[in-house]
Amino acid sequence: MSIVAKIKFIDYETSVSKALDLIKAAGKLPQKGLVIIKPNLTNSNPPPVTTNVKAVEAVYKYCKSHSKATIAIGEGCGDGITIDTFTANGYTDLAEEYGIRLIDFNEEKAIVLKRKDTLQLKKLYIPEIVKDAFIISLPVLKDHCFTATTVAMKNMFGIAPAPYYRGSWNKSKLHSPSTHKSVVDICLYKKPDLSVVDASVALAGSHLSGESKNFGLILASFDAVAVDAVSSELLGHDPKDIQYLTLANNVLGSLDSIEILHG
Repeated sequence: MSIVAKIKFIDYETSVSKALDLIKAAGKLPQKGLVIIKPNLTNSNPPPVTTNVKAVEAVYKYCKSHSKATIAIGEGCGDGITIDTFTANGYTDLAEEYGIRLIDFNEEKAIVLKRKDTLQLKKLYIPEIVKDAFIISLPVLKDHCFTATTVAMKNMFGIAPAPYYRGSWNKSKLHSPSTHKSVVDICLYKKPDLSVVDASVALAGSHLSGESKNFGLILASFDAVAVDAVSSELLGHDPKDIQYLTLANNVLGSLDSIEILHG
């Protein structure tokens, strides 16, 4: 049984804490090593195209209160330069206020991993710093033109270093021949250890220029497949019609046995 917390949005600190408490996150956070909070900063546009910095601040405060691990924020933007996306959306100010390291996955030293059980990416370059880190995927809920939705799993595209996957945009090579299969493969190499979804204001219709939609919710789960399924339903999609979710079902998480905890 996969547990997904679905919490009414009051403010980020209150609602994120409640969602994480409901899934008992405090006792499951690592007490050493590196925790990387991974927002969706695909470009420099403001929320809901990108993850609100207040959501990241709330997750950071929760982790800081319950973990002795080092906590950083990491992203490798899909368009432009990552530091510009950090700066445009208030992340550099947040980092300065709390002394948080900002990691640019597009510029970090990369290693290559190989797996035989992947669908198409038989090898994947990832930043070395990501390999043993505890990753918290923190996307804003959005529709997506290639994968129906982009939530916790698709958000992991950001870890792929742009120098290896750049075409017409920074991660374009990951979208061919199948974006759905790339989502599954990247998560096979490195899936989110914990996911928090900002569905307070989502983006419907397109991941870059859609219509803002007020759902007033924060979701959280240790199962990225389950939280993506519940999140996708909010945007009107049947999770069993989304290929990356059906491919990941019973491999990376569960579509079939989900308990939703409300608050």
